[in-house]
Amino acid sequence: MMGRDIFAADGEFIICPISNADRCDYVELHRQLNGEASLYLNPVSRDMMWEQILKNADSVFSLFTENGDYCGSIELQQPDSNIPEIGIDLLENKRNQGIAPKAVRLFAGRVCEIRKIDYFLIRISSNNSHSKYVFEKMGAIKIGEEETAFSRFVEEFSEIAEKEGQDLERYRDLFGESIDEVVYRYRLNPNKV
Repeated sequence: MMGRDIFAADGEFIICPISNADRCDYVELHRQLNGEASLYLNPVSRDMMWEQILKNADSVFSLFTENGDYCGSIELQQPDSNIPEIGIDLLENKRNQGIAPKAVRLFAGRVCEIRKIDYFLIRISSNNSHSKYVFEKMGAIKIGEEETAFSRFVEEFSEIAEKEGQDLERYRDLFGESIDEVVYRYRLNPNKV
């Protein structure tokens, strides 16, 4: 951690703006999140995506334990808004240990020190019951739902297939459980962090 700018720290966790030193850890995180479909496994797209991440280094942060173990990343989307969105991803071996709520509180608290926040937006896949549980336990309140880009694709695909007289059930297995996925929007008030 020597020589790194620290965005927030609490004696248990350290949050730093992402840097080139985090590249291997960040790529592994996305491999774990997306499996073999991760674009970070392709050298060309990995380099392009990494450059984009570094261009947004003011809104992408790396999370470490106090002893320097990489845990994952925290992002602040729409950072100039009074309603920024927080996203957190943890390595598999760091999940289910109570890290996410502590890290989000630390991060959100620091953001609130820097500027006025009406509330933080949290988006959670309807297929991610664990994240829903964690954020609801933190006091986040569900404020709505939205379709995913994939569900819009499935809707358009279904319309075309139906017009062509095809049996839609035969495609259900192809799309898996993602066919019914929606994104829940939650409001996390600054006074809850």
